Amino acid sequence: MRAIFIFFCCVSVTAYGGSLEGALDTVPPVKSITVVQRGPQSAAKPLGNIRVNTEQRYVGFNTSYLLQQLMPFNAIPVQQNMYGVTYRKYKQNKGYRISMGANLTETSEVQWFGLRFDREKRKEITNHWRYFYGMGGGLEVFEDPDQVDFFTQTEVNVLGQLHWGIEYRINPVMSLSMECQGILSLGSSSSLVLRPPTVITAFFNIN
Repeated sequence: MRAIFIFFCCVSVTAYGGSLEGALDTVPPVKSITVVQRGPQSAAKPLGNIRVNTEQRYVGFNTSYLLQQLMPFNAIPVQQNMYGVTYRKYKQNKGYRISMGANLTETSEVQWFGLRFDREKRKEITNHWRYFYGMGGGLEVFEDPDQVDFFTQTEVNVLGQLHWGIEYRINPVMSLSMECQGILSLGSSSSLVLRPPTVITAFFNIN
């Protein structure tokens, strides 16, 4: 009887163990979690190229006519009070400028006309001060009111010139500059002229 009881217990354990093993085999496996380490901030994918605008454009106006009441600009010859409007364009402190000016008589006739093109460089001295220099060429036409004959009355000269000056930057938008010029004039009245820095030009950043 005892042997039969032991045999019955062995058979029951074997059957239960087999069914438990089969049940465990049917449980789906659990996926493991993979930890991905983040790289340093510098290893992040770079952004697209950012275009930096290095070009600077300015428009300048001759302020001599506005200062005539305070300073003796009216005593300066017409040819020296020349260019009324100047356009400058720089890229990395190198560029060019185009200047144009005219003077009218009391009867609204053109007494003097000037046009000039220059290559120019500038360098910073401090946050507010900088100097510039360059060279170029131009054209000046002057009408002498004392002459009656048109051919002797009109003078046309081609110019080759050097210029250098200093500029004070008031703020990122506005600056004031003065310059002197060495000019070789060829034409109706050929001459070598040195123009002192008597004209103040106000420039405005138009970027």
